Amino acid sequence: MNNTQGNVLIYGAEGGSEFLECMLTGSGYGVKRFDDREKLLKEFGEETTAVVLYDFHTKSGNETDSLAFLTKLRERSDKPIIAIAGKEKEMLRILALNAGADDAMDNACSGMEGLARIQAQVRCYRRLKNAAKPVARKIQMDDLVVDDSAKLVTVRGQRVDLTPTEYKILHLLLESPGKVMSNKQIYESIWKMAPVGADNTIAVHVRHIREKIEENPQAPRYLQVVWGQGYKVG
Repeated sequence: MNNTQGNVLIYGAEGGSEFLECMLTGSGYGVKRFDDREKLLKEFGEETTAVVLYDFHTKSGNETDSLAFLTKLRERSDKPIIAIAGKEKEMLRILALNAGADDAMDNACSGMEGLARIQAQVRCYRRLKNAAKPVARKIQMDDLVVDDSAKLVTVRGQRVDLTPTEYKILHLLLESPGKVMSNKQIYESIWKMAPVGADNTIAVHVRHIREKIEENPQAPRYLQVVWGQGYKVG
């Protein structure tokens, strides 16, 4: 199997993705399908794994169980997870993002869009992991510290575990304290693609970041919304 780019793990798909699988293998990815959650969980932690496609369209189980397992997957590794749900399942996709997915798409999207989203997530993950800077750089705002050389976030001296996407959003905003960035600007900076569904995607990630770094997420000290414009830090 040609897997020079690593393996794409697919869970829950009931067919209809053969074209995407051909495009993945043609782009240098290996493809592994799973119908056993525990086997998927074990494989997700392997070095050769590039990304997981977590399809909620399954023959058994329910959405609540699937979301709970998605959270378990996220705790296993910080590698990219892309959730897939029906076009009419917008709320399920939002809940999947809340549960730890880095991106979410509907199962009617084209194989080309699916491949582009996968490659974007893999690029972002590898860039975050492999970024080498000549001088270690820390950004600090009061008790919030981001050590970009170690990709480490602390608040009041306590480590905060962010997903790669959450880290990138927080770091992006911290680089320009006080500057308001729109959902479109944040989405294009992080995902490097057209802002499809940017408002919901960014809002979900921001809410998740707040839950981790703010003492009171309802009255945020660091990450603030500027209504009608976007988000800023400070």
